[in-house]
Amino acid sequence: MDESFRPRIRAPEFAGIRGWINSKGLRMADLKGKVVLVDFWTYTCINCLRTLPYLKRWHEKYKEKGLVVVGVHTPEFAFEGEPANAKEAVKRLGIKYPVALDSGMKTWSAFDNHYWPAKFLIDKDGFVSYVHFGEGSYSQTEMAIQMALGIKGKPEKEEYAAYVFDQSPETYAGFSKNNGLGSGLVCDDKGCNVYIDPGNHSMNTLYPNGQWAQEKEYIELKGTPGLLSYRFNAREANVVMEPVGKPSEVEVFVDEKKVSDLALEKPMMYNVFRAKDYAERELQLVFHGKARIYALTFG
Repeated sequence: MDESFRPRIRAPEFAGIRGWINSKGLRMADLKGKVVLVDFWTYTCINCLRTLPYLKRWHEKYKEKGLVVVGVHTPEFAFEGEPANAKEAVKRLGIKYPVALDSGMKTWSAFDNHYWPAKFLIDKDGFVSYVHFGEGSYSQTEMAIQMALGIKGKPEKEEYAAYVFDQSPETYAGFSKNNGLGSGLVCDDKGCNVYIDPGNHSMNTLYPNGQWAQEKEYIELKGTPGLLSYRFNAREANVVMEPVGKPSEVEVFVDEKKVSDLALEKPMMYNVFRAKDYAERELQLVFHGKARIYALTFG
C-alpha cells in the first residue's frame, strides 16, 4: 500500500529511543540535506525479514549518494523490546545501517504508523515524500529513492513472491489476538490448565495438548512433554517462540512424519518447515522443555 502526501508533511523527530545500534544517536534535524528512509520493523516479523534484503542493498547502493537508511525496531512482543535481543538479531541478520530501539513505540506513534513493515521516505528538506506499507513495490520504492536523491537509474529487478489466496494466515497464540483454540480445557489436581486435543483438526486453528496456560501474548507449556498441532496451507511454516528457564528440544512432525529436531535456545522466529509447493499439511510440535509460543506465520 502506497501513499503520497499532499500537502507535504514534515517528518517527526525520533522520539523515546531506548538506544541505537550501528550508530550514535541520530536526530532528524541533523539529517537535513540527506534523504532518509525510515523502516519500521521487528525481528520476528516474517514480512519484515523478507523486506530486509532490499533495504540492505539500497543502503550499500546509495549511502555514498546521500541516502541514510534507519531501521526503527518497534517490538510486537515484549521480549523484542529488550535491547540485548534486538542487538543479537541485528548482528545475526547482517544489518549494517543504523537501527533505533523504539521499545516504547514513541517514534511509531509520532509517525502515526500502524504496520510492520512500513517505509517512510523523507526528502532533503525534511518532508515525507513517499510511504509504503507491507511487502512488495520494491521497484517503485527504489525509484522514489532515486527521485529524492536527484539521480536516475534502473531499479533492481523485483522478485515477486508466489502466493495463493487461501494461504494460512498469521495465527497468534495469546488470548489478546487469538481467535480461539481448538482443544478443550479440563481440570486436574494441578488446576484447570490441561488441554485435550480432540483429534479432528480444522484448518488454521491451534490445538494444544497437555498442560498449557494461555496468556495475553503467548501460550506457555507448564509441564512436559507438550504437543501443539496446526493444519495449514503454505510452502513453509514459521513459529515465534522461546524456551522458559533453559534451552530445550522440539520435535517437528509434518503429516505424522518427523522432519527435524529443533534446538529452542532463544526468543526468535524459527523456520520449522519448508517445501517447494503449496499444499495442505498437518504440523505437530512436540516440546520436551517448557516454552512460550507467540505466533505462527506462513509463506
